[in-house]
Amino acid sequence: MNEQRLARVPQRIWAEGRPANARNWASEFNMASWVRLTGVGGHMELVIRHRDDAGEHVTSVDSVDAGSQESALLSGVVRLNFQGRVEEVEIHLKLAGETMGYEVDELFMQRRDSAMGRENKLISNF
Repeated sequence: MNEQRLARVPQRIWAEGRPANARNWASEFNMASWVRLTGVGGHMELVIRHRDDAGEHVTSVDSVDAGSQESALLSGVVRLNFQGRVEEVEIHLKLAGETMGYEVDELFMQRRDSAMGRENKLISNF
């Protein structure tokens, strides 16, 4: 499977709502991405990867089978459990084949109980 990094999530998004002085905590996030296949069709999956003191974690957001030149909305709610110091949080796209081309039209991540605002959500137009 071919895995591509789409974005590194800023700390202001994943750390929002962290209890003061907490070493271990969890948060739920709304995730969404519009992805257009530009080559052959196939299976694709949106995932979150994060590294913390407990190691590397991969959380699946959504997956879909799409045809060539089709657009797909990958979305869902994910719960991320953090332990100790967090090194990074990234959004990746897994593609079934090496020849699958793609374009990301929009990318969104927001903590579920936060107020809507530009500073606390990841929006990327590629």
